[in-house]
Amino acid sequence: MNTTVERLILFVAVFLSVLYLPWWLTLLFLICMSYYFPFYMEIIFFGFIFDKLFLASREAPYAALALSVIILITVSFIRRNIRK
Repeated sequence: MNTTVERLILFVAVFLSVLYLPWWLTLLFLICMSYYFPFYMEIIFFGFIFDKLFLASREAPYAALALSVIILITVSFIRRNIRK
């Protein structure tokens, strides 16, 4: 299957998981997607969506967005060092 089509289908699946699944299952799904695809930038979008939908802006503004950036950088580093 084409990578673009895979990314689009999985984008919809992750978006639905953000809306309907528990946060820990969505987080696990996002970590798997960031490992499967090289540099999965969509994780930043989902972190922002999760912040806007579920987290209070006064308590921890953009906590999920910051976590998604940390996950993206960490998984990219691990992926680059494992596949040598």
